[in-house]
Amino acid sequence: MKITNLNAVVVSLPRTDTLVTSYSQATGATTVVVTLDTDEGLVGIGQTAVAPLSYGETAEGIRANILTHLAPAVIGECPLDIELLVKKMEHVLPDHWSSHAGVEIALWDLKGKALGVPIYQLLGGKVREGVDLMGFVHHGEPAAMAAEATATLDHTPFPVLKMKIGLDPDDDVRRYAAVATAVAGRSVIQVDGNAGYTLDQAVPALARMEACGSLGIVEQPVARWADMAVLARRLNTPLMADEAIYPPPDALEVVRMKAATVALMKITKHGGILNVWKIASIFEAAGFDLSVAIYYDVIAVAAAHLAAAVSCTRWPSPYTYLNDTILAEPYEPEGLLLRVPEKPGLGVELDMDKVERYRVQ
Repeated sequence: MKITNLNAVVVSLPRTDTLVTSYSQATGATTVVVTLDTDEGLVGIGQTAVAPLSYGETAEGIRANILTHLAPAVIGECPLDIELLVKKMEHVLPDHWSSHAGVEIALWDLKGKALGVPIYQLLGGKVREGVDLMGFVHHGEPAAMAAEATATLDHTPFPVLKMKIGLDPDDDVRRYAAVATAVAGRSVIQVDGNAGYTLDQAVPALARMEACGSLGIVEQPVARWADMAVLARRLNTPLMADEAIYPPPDALEVVRMKAATVALMKITKHGGILNVWKIASIFEAAGFDLSVAIYYDVIAVAAAHLAAAVSCTRWPSPYTYLNDTILAEPYEPEGLLLRVPEKPGLGVELDMDKVERYRVQ
């Protein structure tokens, strides 16, 4: 079997709520959707998230990179040789992980379809049923966030609620205190700084949050590995690495420096499933844990396959709700679980009418 054609389109779907981070505010979810055609009639689908302020690649850049540089590297090749093709993509376009990821996920989809098995079987088989879920508290006034946290737990007993920090430290502490009071004894809180603090801001702000109680984990409050390591020594709460890890060698540095004991895997920023699998091997060997970011649509399905197969994926992740989907059938949580599909490959297909409807480029 050979790859005969590659197509990439930019799509943008509206979010159900505005996402506020230290980077920006987002009302939509822009991604690049990839399809790979083969001479045997099988079609592989992939998708990569677009986050230029954090990952450094724009939607237009990703699409151009895929069509100009990556397509010639994979067309004419056998899609089953994923390691070989990943090396070819890294050679012709180094360090452009978001561009790689959309093509790489489509390769896994093709391989699973060709062999008649779900992707998780290609990764060693199932150790759990999918992604364990946490809840999410949207950024707002403290009282509104506390009310949302209470209502969320009344609806679904999430073991963890996630909220954003990394903006103004004093305001962050006030918001955290309100949510911590609201959820005390019912859930722990994951605070996500998106590398928005300096070390001098992070130390006192996070100490005040610890004093409020209910702090379960601190996700990437500062940017540098060295600063994460300082915080890991100063705090009683575990640290989670996000922006600190892109390719697998970054994970080695995080482990070596004791900068975090948990890492959030975002398939896009690591270049695809294979690199996440390699990072998982590093963290598993170190006795550390992973969480796999879900995102939406094809990316969410890929996340479920990884979580199902990677034994150290022990920390939950929040589901991202959009106002629509580009999948032929909706793919949504079942209570506290996002269940992995059982059909070959990813186990889902695109609704090409929806792809065209939400197409930007």
